[in-house]
Amino acid sequence: MSATVPTTEPTTARAGDTWQWRREDLADFPASSWTLKYYFRNAASGFDVTATADGDAFAVSVAKATTSAYAVGTYDWVAFVESATERHQVDAGQIVIGYNFATAGAHDGRSFARTMLDAVEAALLSRASGDQLDLVQAALADRSMQYSPGALMTLRSQLQGEVSREKALQNGTESRRVLVRFGA
Repeated sequence: MSATVPTTEPTTARAGDTWQWRREDLADFPASSWTLKYYFRNAASGFDVTATADGDAFAVSVAKATTSAYAVGTYDWVAFVESATERHQVDAGQIVIGYNFATAGAHDGRSFARTMLDAVEAALLSRASGDQLDLVQAALADRSMQYSPGALMTLRSQLQGEVSREKALQNGTESRRVLVRFGA
């Protein structure tokens, strides 16, 4: 049994996995005359992928040994077709590369909001670790900031709302309804 190869670029992929997709929608640029290249970039790193000809379509396959070297993160990508004398952008997008769980050590998959909510709640319970306290109290040169219990409770409520929205998005139950509060 073979897997169905998608005909669009992935929006998420995992380092250490084999990546495959096809582009069958570029009839104006047949693979017999053009080369399809992808350029992936973010602030910290980048990599390039060149498709191979499959008739007049393009097939992309990136080996697991190659993707295992890719850094986790969000990358912008641009796809170009090139000939000996021309180059045309044919697509662009973004991909999120996830951890290679086969080789990764410890992993904290919590969102920023969930991490902060956990730190605030630990501080309120007076059970915060040094790292958690660093999240809710900061010092810079001669300025410092410490949250009072009242401020922590307000921050906790805001973070609970954000975490609830994240869960709703993950579950596909997020409401598009906008609540407007009038008056003071």
